[in-house]
Amino acid sequence: MAIRSSKKEKPAPLPTLLQEYLGYLRDERQASHYTMVNYEIDLRHWLKFLFVRCGGMYTVENFTHFKLLREFLAEELKTYERSTVCRRLSVVKSFLKFLHREGHIKQNVAKLISLPRAHEKLPHVLKPEQVIRLIEGVPTDTLRQKRIRAMVEMLYSTGIRISELANLTHGDLDFRGGYLLVLGKGDKERKVPMGRHCQQAIHDYIEAVPQAQKRGEKTPVFQNKFGEAVTVRTMQRNLREFAVEVLGPEGVKVTPHTLRHSCATHLLAGGAGLREIQDLLGHRSLVTTQKYTQVDIKGLQRSYNKAHPKAHTNASSSGKGSQSEVEAD
Repeated sequence: MAIRSSKKEKPAPLPTLLQEYLGYLRDERQASHYTMVNYEIDLRHWLKFLFVRCGGMYTVENFTHFKLLREFLAEELKTYERSTVCRRLSVVKSFLKFLHREGHIKQNVAKLISLPRAHEKLPHVLKPEQVIRLIEGVPTDTLRQKRIRAMVEMLYSTGIRISELANLTHGDLDFRGGYLLVLGKGDKERKVPMGRHCQQAIHDYIEAVPQAQKRGEKTPVFQNKFGEAVTVRTMQRNLREFAVEVLGPEGVKVTPHTLRHSCATHLLAGGAGLREIQDLLGHRSLVTTQKYTQVDIKGLQRSYNKAHPKAHTNASSSGKGSQSEVEAD
């Protein structure tokens, strides 16, 4: 089965097999729209490489060439971070596994290749006082400013993903109960509590929205001047703009993920359990939550001194030997 593409030096349209794979991700794996877009982008990098290396034409057999895959990874490592290349290899492996399982290729050469994982960097975390400065630094004189203030409040107060924020509708808000109904990854719904400051910011923004744009429960919460849902990219740009204005150079590092991670980290430092944080963030696995959150050493020492039996050893009554034992452990 030959898969032909245009002779232009750019990625060819996704062939039928890739469309089948994306359909599998959507229907069986229940992948989100954003996951599918990112998978498609990564696969296009591989297709472009094959397109150029194979003279503007490639076949399904090219997917089984071990040497081509090794060359692709080597080329990618010249331009991109190791973590990015590892992610792309993971996507290619998933695609080839699908093709092999469906009988489209005889062997999955990607199983023979592995790249050592780069050190996973934790997202940047703001201090609580920095978050307060950021939120309170956003003025509320105009409708746009009220919208951005509500967005920042909600990202930090609830810890939801930026994609979840962009998809919120008026029917997802329950001010009486004090929570949001969020549709997360895998189309799983969860209830997320809203703090009173968050509720007030959202209420102030909604009250300022023109009546003509309030069309019922399916209406997007965050709208542009045309009454359409604000895009994720616009939200990211708005946050970066005000973060730099309020926090200075430190604001360059601020992203929606920064606020999500800061929310989780501050909750953990304040005594919340990992299980509760897992439910709040919508993580499928507790392992993800453990990697996602971080605890400062002072907080760990306080928890140790409060909970560990040896931390309560009375040195004065036990003698020098006991004290030495505690210090050695």
